Amino acid sequence: MKGTNHIRRVPGVAFVNLQKRYVVHTAPVRAFVRSMKRRLRLEKREFNICFVDDNAIRHLNLAYRGKDKATDVLSFPWHEAGGAHSPEPPALSRGRRSEGFANFLGDVVISVETARRHAAMEGHSTLNEIRWLILHGVLHLLGYDHEDDTGEMVALELALRDKLDEKGGPRNGRPRKVENRNSKIEIRQPNSLRRNG
Repeated sequence: MKGTNHIRRVPGVAFVNLQKRYVVHTAPVRAFVRSMKRRLRLEKREFNICFVDDNAIRHLNLAYRGKDKATDVLSFPWHEAGGAHSPEPPALSRGRRSEGFANFLGDVVISVETARRHAAMEGHSTLNEIRWLILHGVLHLLGYDHEDDTGEMVALELALRDKLDEKGGPRNGRPRKVENRNSKIEIRQPNSLRRNG
């Protein structure tokens, strides 16, 4: 995401960048989202992916989950009128309000700062961490909840990683495949100098 808050869309997916510290090269992210949508049969379903910093996600985490700390990903499922209604998600759905929500799943919010830290601790690329967070967030939008099930969401997530060629172990375990450290994420440096993460 170079110099813009909006990046090119995948059909049915809007990407929004609300953080300024890191540049996310989105071509591999878009390719992953296209493959994920096909694998999950979400061709006509829509959702938003928003990249934020730790401060923004900490505020969201406090407001919607009562946890005053940064986290890596939050999902805000959208429910049609007449059904259970989730808290109003951040204003990420600009332009969609007039189109209706028949196919709208909701918003996935990712802290790029936390994703970088987790990737470094777990020995894989930030790009893979962001891909996995997108998958994790979308599964939540689809109604899966690892906090309430008996491992079904984690099993599905790991199986989907394998099928999407984004192999890796459980988030708290040793990865099965360690990628090149070139993560396609860069730190914004003063004087417009940038270095690969």
